[in-house]
Amino acid sequence: MTFLLRVATMADAAQIWAVRYAVQENTLTPGRINDEDLRREIEDTGRGWVIEESGSIKGFAIGNARTGNVWALFVHPDAQGRRYGQRLHEAMVGWLREQGAPTLWLTTGQHTRATVFYERLGWRRVGVSSNGEARYELPD
Repeated sequence: MTFLLRVATMADAAQIWAVRYAVQENTLTPGRINDEDLRREIEDTGRGWVIEESGSIKGFAIGNARTGNVWALFVHPDAQGRRYGQRLHEAMVGWLREQGAPTLWLTTGQHTRATVFYERLGWRRVGVSSNGEARYELPD
C-alpha cells in the first residue's frame, strides 16, 4: 500500500476528526475539543503529521514542543496493522527532540492497546493522571 507521511495543516481538520472519532478505544465525545484547539496544537505550540492513502487521511499525530506532550496519535481502525502509528510516532518524537522539548509525556486509557504500543516503543509508565489515565514518559 502506498502512503504519504506529511505535516498536517488545518485543511486536514475534517479528516483528522473523522479518524479521531472512528477509533474504538480512548474515544472522544464530539465537541470536547474543537478546531481552535487543533489549530493551536499544530500551528502555535507544536506540529502535526498525517498519513495519507490515496488522498485519504488514515492516521495522525500531534506533539506540543512547549510542554513535550504527545497531544494525539491515532490510526483509523481500517488502517491498523500497517505500521502507520510507528511511522507517525518516529516523525513526531524526532521533531520534538529537535525542538528541545522537555520530558516527553502522554496519557492514555489504562487498559488500552495504546499502552502496549507505547511500551514497545520505549515509553515508561510513571503513574496515573488526575483523570485516571495512565501517564507515560519517554526517556532520552
